[in-house]
Amino acid sequence: VAFCHWCVTREFLEQNPLKRLARFDTSPRSIRRALTHEEVTALLNVAPPERQILYEVALCTGLRANELRSLTVDHLDVQRCGLRLDAAWTKNRKPGFQPLPADLVQRLVTFAESGYAAAKYERFYVRKDTQEAPKNRLLYILSNPVKAFDADLKVAGIDKDGPEGKLDFHALRVSYATFLIESGATVKEAQTLLRHSSPTLTMNTYARVRQDRLTTVTEELAVVVFRRVARAETGQEGAISGHFSAPESPPNGKNGSNGKYATLWDVWSCGEETMVEAAGIEPASESASLQASTCVARPLGFATGDRVGLAIHSR
Repeated sequence: VAFCHWCVTREFLEQNPLKRLARFDTSPRSIRRALTHEEVTALLNVAPPERQILYEVALCTGLRANELRSLTVDHLDVQRCGLRLDAAWTKNRKPGFQPLPADLVQRLVTFAESGYAAAKYERFYVRKDTQEAPKNRLLYILSNPVKAFDADLKVAGIDKDGPEGKLDFHALRVSYATFLIESGATVKEAQTLLRHSSPTLTMNTYARVRQDRLTTVTEELAVVVFRRVARAETGQEGAISGHFSAPESPPNGKNGSNGKYATLWDVWSCGEETMVEAAGIEPASESASLQASTCVARPLGFATGDRVGLAIHSR
């Protein structure tokens, strides 16, 4: 459409033949899902050496298949602990640097020195008649990595298709984005590491939300909320679990303000009476004001002599 508009502007065409062409539907026809940690372990355990280290690099960098295929030994930067990316073969056509875990860098050095990838290319490169096998490659990757990936999934007992989406080689990049967010990376950090032009692409296209992760976050939230509630109820700064232990039974089965244990009604009636007078609804006496400033709410089951709870103060 843009080219035809350019032709019309320069009078090579009288009118734009694609002027009424509607936009293409770019919504994805299939959804990829992220691997779980257990699936990653199972996949790496069954993969042969050249694909095991390939999967590790893909899961720790999010690099695409063509980008992984273009890596040479010279792109490995041991000093900076990562990979140098060339604008000639990156999708965004920009140079960059991709950090790697230190342990993986050392294993990449060992793998490169072994000459395993070069030997594989010399033996299995299918275009020997038209083009020489790649030289000095860091990793060995097939021309169609999806087929090998599917075979490894089958051996590992991992379902390729599921309710959350399918798994293919590009799903390793989806897994990388998801692991970044789950490990605590900020949106900007994840966007930078994935080399995306906008955070929308990072969060809405690549990052996934897992149900078990939502459950974990909910439980962690409950710990924070109930710990603060418990601190407010006890007036203490120490960390507690957020749940009161069951009180021991009162002696002779007696409760009430005359005994050792206070009832729940004693707690609220004390607070209600003093707050009513302190608020000015009834004439407040000097003794009532003093009582309003010192009265202590006692949770059910706590001894009346123990000064625990929130003090109720008049304004």
